Amino acid sequence: MKRLVVLGLLLSGLVVSGCSTPSLSPKGVGVVASRNPPERDCRSLKYVVGRGGGTFGGGWVANEDLVEYAMNDLRNQAADVGANYIQTDPPMMGTGSGTTTTVTISGTAYRCPAM
Repeated sequence: MKRLVVLGLLLSGLVVSGCSTPSLSPKGVGVVASRNPPERDCRSLKYVVGRGGGTFGGGWVANEDLVEYAMNDLRNQAADVGANYIQTDPPMMGTGSGTTTTVTISGTAYRCPAM
């Protein structure tokens, strides 16, 4: 019986660790995300890609949460390169065994005058 409990805990740990669920960093909070191009005189910095979910465990997460995790990852990466605005592309949903398991969102990171 004890072996089953240990095996269950190990499998649960693998499922959780195989699913990327990034939270928004303090710097990422300052990045505005939009599908629209920036309106001000902004400088393009880098094309970045955010990911949420994973093959192991992503199917157990709601699609809305997968999109949120990918957007958090995207905004965090934009902040890491010094951006305060990101023009996003539409999210791309990935599947595994007929279930959405991953979301990828890409976009161009910009540094804009004080917003």
